[in-house]
Amino acid sequence: MTPASSVLLLTTLTGFGYGLLAWLGVFCAFGLLPASPWFMPIAVIIALAFASGGLLASTLHLGRPERAWRAFSQWRSSWLSREGVASILTYPPALAFAGLWFFAGPHTIPTRAAGLLAAVMGLGTVYCTAMIYASLKPIRQWNNKHTAPDYLIFALFSGAMLLAALLGLWRALDAVACVVAAVAALSAAIAKLAYWRFIDAQTPLTTLASATGLAAFGTVRPLDQPHFTENYILREMGYRIARKHAAKLRRIVLAIAFALPALLALIAALGILPILTAPLAVIFAGIGLFIERWLFFAEATHVSTIYYGRAV
Repeated sequence: MTPASSVLLLTTLTGFGYGLLAWLGVFCAFGLLPASPWFMPIAVIIALAFASGGLLASTLHLGRPERAWRAFSQWRSSWLSREGVASILTYPPALAFAGLWFFAGPHTIPTRAAGLLAAVMGLGTVYCTAMIYASLKPIRQWNNKHTAPDYLIFALFSGAMLLAALLGLWRALDAVACVVAAVAALSAAIAKLAYWRFIDAQTPLTTLASATGLAAFGTVRPLDQPHFTENYILREMGYRIARKHAAKLRRIVLAIAFALPALLALIAALGILPILTAPLAVIFAGIGLFIERWLFFAEATHVSTIYYGRAV
């Protein structure tokens, strides 16, 4: 599939935003955040800014962005619509969380309840985003048991890194946030390796022989190509990346997205320049996850391309 920059920004930025919101709710419930009245309002604004930036970027991929509002009406059958509805429903509890923290205090039951509700809604939105791709049966690299859990794991990973950086800049960083971020990075790396191993071992979803019902006659080859010039299918669904380039990008993802952020988070946990190392971890995680998202789309093969001699 052709990696669209707008969708890459959507899946990367919303992961940071909703992941941060989830960790804010959990850390608040356990009393692990600084009690400053301004901390949570600022943190929630940052989380919603990341999420909103990703959602707004996704509209750039639409042919008629002004009609994007119509997607909200199809929530009964469309994961895209459910994503939109869930994203909107996340704002009230998130803003209530920030308001209750400021006016009622960080340790009250309503504040913690609002934080946990915002966390659940944020992760629910990420799940809806994941299911947009996981529900597409014509693309075997997406329609599998790894896609939805991986999206949630990556959101928690990026959100943990962002929380550690925020605490570092606030000069309230403790070892717990950094260790959580490092463990999340390791979990994300393991999940990504398992995903790559799975798609590499998959058998083709279909072949030209099975699609035409001529498998009993042996190998089936087209006598001629359906088109001699580029068309929509080849442009949007026929993108290919060489195996050697994919292997190189996978190593880059493992190093930049997971290994470096985990190392920097552990360095910050030791109290070594946390105001610098924690934000650096976020920067590397963001760059690495953007590459990972690009690879996620570039390696996907749509079943329609079998008629152009592609393996799917």
